Amino acid sequence: MKIKLEKLMDRHIEGITLFEVSYKFAPIYAKNHFARAKDEFVIYCIDSEKNKGVFWLKNNEYKFIPINADDGRGANLLLNIDDGIILISKDKAIKIEADSEVYTPINIEKPCIAENITEISTLGENENYPVICCVSVEAMAANSFTFFKYDKDKNTIKFEDILQPIFTTENTMKRFFDALSESGGLYYKMDFKYNYPQIGSMMIKDDAIYVFLESDIVNPAGLSTYKYYWYVEITKDGVYKKKIWGAERLDKLQGKRGVRGKFSADKKYLILSPIFKTDEWKGKQKLLRLSDLKLLDITLPRGYSKFRVLDIFDENAFISDEVDKIVLCKMTEG
Repeated sequence: MKIKLEKLMDRHIEGITLFEVSYKFAPIYAKNHFARAKDEFVIYCIDSEKNKGVFWLKNNEYKFIPINADDGRGANLLLNIDDGIILISKDKAIKIEADSEVYTPINIEKPCIAENITEISTLGENENYPVICCVSVEAMAANSFTFFKYDKDKNTIKFEDILQPIFTTENTMKRFFDALSESGGLYYKMDFKYNYPQIGSMMIKDDAIYVFLESDIVNPAGLSTYKYYWYVEITKDGVYKKKIWGAERLDKLQGKRGVRGKFSADKKYLILSPIFKTDEWKGKQKLLRLSDLKLLDITLPRGYSKFRVLDIFDENAFISDEVDKIVLCKMTEG
């Protein structure tokens, strides 16, 4: 089955660098964006002066809101909320309401216990949000998670006192945390050597927790040994609850293989982006429709064959050359 994209709007972005690093190189890259509506898209990026900030596209008009570290606004995780967006780091957070450039500091009542959080935008529910973190010495890793609750009325964020990697079984989880306890809480001193599954995307939907796992490889030099990818429902402790869709033993097959994944903003699709062009996908993206697990080919508009799907909202897709163009498309089956 195929999904055809029909161009609705083409926007050239001046003075903005949408992506600094390709999604191919590590799980953490090029996932700091989302669609807020059928015609609204937000990304955390940089301008031509290397200022970090929020690029906000709506109704074919865009703005760039600088978020400068020297004035206390140096956040790095971009999340969507009902009436705007949140930018959050380990111990700072701000809110920017839709149709405004004014930011409001958010009080973090309880900070995140992780040393490093990633810039991977996640999908929450009922004011509860997952955050993908890094617990190892590998800077590009996305190997653990925690949660926080955002109280809109009180303007507060409270992180939970958990930091969980992903585990296939409860026994593996027990061995891991026993070893961590014996090492005095120092991950690098653990006797139990664990190949952390890398969390490419994460969402809460109907009170269930879902992740897309991108093997256990972080270093780009090791991507030729990319072993598996899985769409999995997990428990709050990070243990597999149900393997839903994916592939494994990829390192035993001919040719380099590997996939990055991102749940769409409307929680209807898993957007799959191949790392290599040497397998049967030939480097072309596909969509996994979550309602029936149908894998869908994508037909891009004429003249946009090198563009990549960034996000989807209510059968509208945002695609980009990942340099200076964003195109809004209507999705139809055909």
